[in-house]
Amino acid sequence: MRVAVRWPWRGALLLLFGMLIAIRSFAAPSWDGTWAGGWEKGDGIQIVVAGNKVIGVYREGDYPEILSSAVSPEGRMLTVSWVGGDALLQRASERDPEATISLREHGRPVRTFIVKRE
Repeated sequence: MRVAVRWPWRGALLLLFGMLIAIRSFAAPSWDGTWAGGWEKGDGIQIVVAGNKVIGVYREGDYPEILSSAVSPEGRMLTVSWVGGDALLQRASERDPEATISLREHGRPVRTFIVKRE
């Protein structure tokens, strides 16, 4: 003979689990990690991001002082300014492992190329 065991919290836990999945799918993805590229054309750059804040930019053998950085609300753009220049990184989608960077530095033309998450 089978005895049915009732678990009164099962429905509530399933609802909570579903809500967590929904919230996670709407959260903007992180830029955290190291993004690098442009070495083949002499414009090599490495950008290190932690907690969606840029903590390091490697340019021409140096780590200049970071002045500011910000991620757009939808998570597709990252801007960073450092002593001597700034950059805008854009991903085609929020989870794209590549980004197009527009690099501006004092006394140089704007350069655009691809950087990849390492």
